[in-house]
Amino acid sequence: MLGFHKRDASLAYNFFIVNLRDKYLGSGLGMIWAIVNPIFMLGIFTFVFGFVYKSRLPGADTTLAYVIWLISGYGPWIAISEAITMASTSIVSASGLIKNLAFKSEILPISAAATGVVPLTVSLVFLAILMVVDGNPLTWHAAWIPLIIFLQFFFVAAIGMWLAALTVFVRDITFVIPNVLVMILFGTPIFYPIDVMPQIVKTVSQYNPFFILVEGYRQPLIHHQNPDLGGLLYLFAIATILLWSGLRAFRRVKGNFEAVL
Repeated sequence: MLGFHKRDASLAYNFFIVNLRDKYLGSGLGMIWAIVNPIFMLGIFTFVFGFVYKSRLPGADTTLAYVIWLISGYGPWIAISEAITMASTSIVSASGLIKNLAFKSEILPISAAATGVVPLTVSLVFLAILMVVDGNPLTWHAAWIPLIIFLQFFFVAAIGMWLAALTVFVRDITFVIPNVLVMILFGTPIFYPIDVMPQIVKTVSQYNPFFILVEGYRQPLIHHQNPDLGGLLYLFAIATILLWSGLRAFRRVKGNFEAVL
């Protein structure tokens, strides 16, 4: 249905590696920064909210509990925002390849979306360590996490497919995306518990794919519960529609890429 073949998977993986190398090209540590950056950011969050402000969750016994809860939402968000940003510029950044090589250019936003898996993995490992320190280690419910990671990649790749094609023709989108991501970040219950929000916020959040993803991590990791299967099915349906329609639109306009790039 999607029109990809086995050889496309190998090509996508190669582009994934190239994306990581290009991002840190010229730096002394190279791709090690892909690990250092999220650890540094999450370390700051841990210090500020855990030791400076000593923030607490309602009903929690330790200050570290709030940090763990916060990272369980913000860690995935770092991966989401980074992947969307890279996917949106994947075609423009590879203009030389598109002009000189014959390949399925729709692979580019998909491989760019996969780069978010790196900071996500680092965040989850960091989170697991904090949970052990806090005396609240992972349970078997963490077995749901690979599915949530796949849904996140699937959803972000679908968004990236649309944005990558649009950015070729409307370059201003690259300036709009960061602002929209900030709006989504603060409009989604990531920094604040949804339980303290008005009912209208709770109702709207049930249909917010980004909130469904965040809860998909928090329920099995923090609350040791199964995720909301209805929400995950809803997210899968949204991602499927976006990716299917995005691929159709992408393939319809990609013949004009060379002229514009």
